[in-house]
Amino acid sequence: MEHEEDWDEEQLVIVELDGLLEQEVLSKATTEHCRLLGIDTDEPVLQIGPYTFVGHYEDVIGTHCIFEETFNNNNEKKFQFKAKTNKCLKMGRAFLRDKSQSHDQDWPMVSLVLWVQTYRET
Repeated sequence: MEHEEDWDEEQLVIVELDGLLEQEVLSKATTEHCRLLGIDTDEPVLQIGPYTFVGHYEDVIGTHCIFEETFNNNNEKKFQFKAKTNKCLKMGRAFLRDKSQSHDQDWPMVSLVLWVQTYRET
């Protein structure tokens, strides 16, 4: 009989960001530099270093599949199916501004995040 504590819930988030993000920030990003808040809400928030993004979920056309790189006994590279999703989290860059500023200014916001939920046995 398996106990409830034998299972961990794992949520995978694949993030594709366009523009307005320094490549150096991404190349140095670790778990400590990234936070995804409110994943189950209507407007999740993603923080990567000093950058903040806000988004919403949408259905995708088709299915996004995620594969994990592995190696066999001969040290040959293989890719193992990890998860799939038909939802995506579209996110735009969020900026702080002084309340006294006009709200008519448009800010460029472009990025795409995929959300995947899988279960694995521990």
